[in-house]
Amino acid sequence: MKRIMFCGVLVLISQSVFSQSNTILKGIIKDASTGYNIPDVSLSIVEQSKGTISDLDGQYQITLPSGKYDLQFSAIGYTTIIKKVVLKGEENILNVGLPVSATELSEVIIQSDKKKEIGVHHVSKISLKLRPVNSAQDLLKTVPGLFIAQHAGGGKAEQIFLRGFDNDHGTDFAVSVDDIPINLSSHAHGQGYADMHFLISETVGDANYYKGPHEASLGNFAVSGAASYTTKSRLNQNSLKLEYGQYNFIRALGMVTLLDKKNFLSKNYENAYIAIEGTYNKSFFDSPQNLRRLNTFSKYTVDINDYNTLTTSVSTFHSNWNASGQIPLRAVQSGLINRFGAIDDSEGGDTERIHINAQLQSKLSEKISFKNQLYYVSNQYNLFSNFSFYLNDPTNGDMIHQSENRNIFAYNGRLSLDTKLGTMNSKTEFGFGVQHNNNEIKLDRNNKRVLLETVNSFKIKETNYSVYLREQLKLTDKLSILVGLRGDYFTFDLKELIPEPGKDDNDAFRFSPKLSLFYDLTQKIQLYVKASSGFHSNYSQAAVDQKSVHPLPKAIGYDLGTEFKIGNRLIANLAAWYIKSDAEYVFVTDGFEFENKGRSERIGAEASFRYQPLSYFWLDTDLNYSYGTLLDEPEEANKIPSAPRFTSTGGATLKLKNGIKGSLRYRYMAERPLIEDESVQADDYFLMDAVLNYTNPSYEIGLAIENIFDQKWMEAVFYDSSQLQNETTPVDDFHFTPGTPFLAKLSVTYFF
Repeated sequence: MKRIMFCGVLVLISQSVFSQSNTILKGIIKDASTGYNIPDVSLSIVEQSKGTISDLDGQYQITLPSGKYDLQFSAIGYTTIIKKVVLKGEENILNVGLPVSATELSEVIIQSDKKKEIGVHHVSKISLKLRPVNSAQDLLKTVPGLFIAQHAGGGKAEQIFLRGFDNDHGTDFAVSVDDIPINLSSHAHGQGYADMHFLISETVGDANYYKGPHEASLGNFAVSGAASYTTKSRLNQNSLKLEYGQYNFIRALGMVTLLDKKNFLSKNYENAYIAIEGTYNKSFFDSPQNLRRLNTFSKYTVDINDYNTLTTSVSTFHSNWNASGQIPLRAVQSGLINRFGAIDDSEGGDTERIHINAQLQSKLSEKISFKNQLYYVSNQYNLFSNFSFYLNDPTNGDMIHQSENRNIFAYNGRLSLDTKLGTMNSKTEFGFGVQHNNNEIKLDRNNKRVLLETVNSFKIKETNYSVYLREQLKLTDKLSILVGLRGDYFTFDLKELIPEPGKDDNDAFRFSPKLSLFYDLTQKIQLYVKASSGFHSNYSQAAVDQKSVHPLPKAIGYDLGTEFKIGNRLIANLAAWYIKSDAEYVFVTDGFEFENKGRSERIGAEASFRYQPLSYFWLDTDLNYSYGTLLDEPEEANKIPSAPRFTSTGGATLKLKNGIKGSLRYRYMAERPLIEDESVQADDYFLMDAVLNYTNPSYEIGLAIENIFDQKWMEAVFYDSSQLQNETTPVDDFHFTPGTPFLAKLSVTYFF
């Protein structure tokens, strides 16, 4: 009997030892506010010197003996938390949500092997939500050195300036939201047209930006740079928000969680929320703008199992508005109109956009993940503009109507591997996709929005097949290399309906290599050099009609720079760059088309500084200089019209523990040439904006002020010909849209 009992005890002990040595703890670490998975989170066991780090998908796994533990989770920008757990059995799952905290610059480490850039880039996000925002388009201002300009009443996509590029509405600057490219090729109004007004700014949880053509995952239009936005996967809390501002600005927003961990369709984690936004803006123009915008966004996330997460979202957008357009300076100086007046007050338009997005994130192994994405975009657009007034038609005027009806169907796949290549740490990303555009565009001549004649009409089928490889290797403890290879194949099928029915097609391929080297000189100094190729596509009409010109003009970019820290409170980035482009397009107002000015080059330098004298107070500034020339023009007339020369942005940000948050921001754009010989210059301007919020668990009260000093400035300005109704000959003149005067807005948000 004793022998039997002894054997039993041995069996129990052996089982206990076995179970202790094979107890696995795993889970996913998420941002408590947005639901994003957080990489590079440190998990340490308080009772012993053991721990691990979450992978690129926020997942972690560690083997521990059974028992009680205090687990500490910590990451830059998040509050450190300790979880008490009791581990037993073969497997334990613990998912953790980390609250966001104020970023301490002393915590930021300059390292070249991080997948996500931190440093200057990370700190720039601190003020993402602390600046005046009239629409999500204003979020682009968080990109250091980027300026935007509205010149059609608030309903049309803004003009974008970066690195000496007048990108028009996105020709050389790429924008994406939840991995959906926003730029529209062969758009009725502008190539690469990127309208972000559909996006509800409060749903944005993260943002990344890129300078130059160096990112392999970005293809068409990513030449001067790019911005990528990701919406929240969950709401931290429900909210109702009401904003009221001068000139009858009214905005209402509701964001409500519909489902959270209630196992509606699955036994695993689920979340669903909806956001609805409505905006009305009479605006400060003499002719009421009467902007009306209605946006909706809904998102559903479900963990199908431990290895697969499905995210779906639907967004809808409708907007209509009136506009005063660009007015001639001579009309203001003569007293014919004031600076907020209009020559043709029937300008304006309407637009509708729908996004349907489905993304399946799969964990194939501890080091391999695969992402599938299907999305659909519908875009309907009508724009009435009058750039030259009575230049071409002295009787009816020169109003044009640009319209389109577009459907996009697309698939993207991305395979990510975090492994070792020999003794080197390797991060590999392989992506492939196809995007098909089916679009019908039309150009009409109008008089006060009444049709006079149709100038042209096309049916366009444009397809982009893409594949890329992105490889990041840690060659030594100090040296990392990032290599990218990208290929894009386009097919253009054009069917002309008016004026001469016919069909034609073309195709083209563009290979874009990318190379970046990062060297950690010390723990506080990193040096980097980048050399890459990118492109933007031409209009389908140009691609088909001008087969001697490559439909995918190439751009080559180089960056040389350093990111460094001085002490624990100052972080900075210095860079010199060069971009050469095979094509430079300029809008020709009286021809309703883009003229290719040929090859161009730009050279410039940038400096960014982030200083944190106190844990709750940041100062930042960005200085940007560029000089651009047209290579196929004579030296005395080879400057790029509207290309910025010197710009600077910056300000101060305050976040107190008592709920008070505020920012004071400035923008400065120096003089820039408006014509090739530099004889005509656009005036410089300096503006300041401010935001002050008080937040507690139940509500938030906010005040936002634009143009504190009420400066009179030109937001968009061009120099070209026009003719007023009382004039007999065309006149070369400044044509501008007046910038926003002093504008104050109050907001109240209720949390529940």
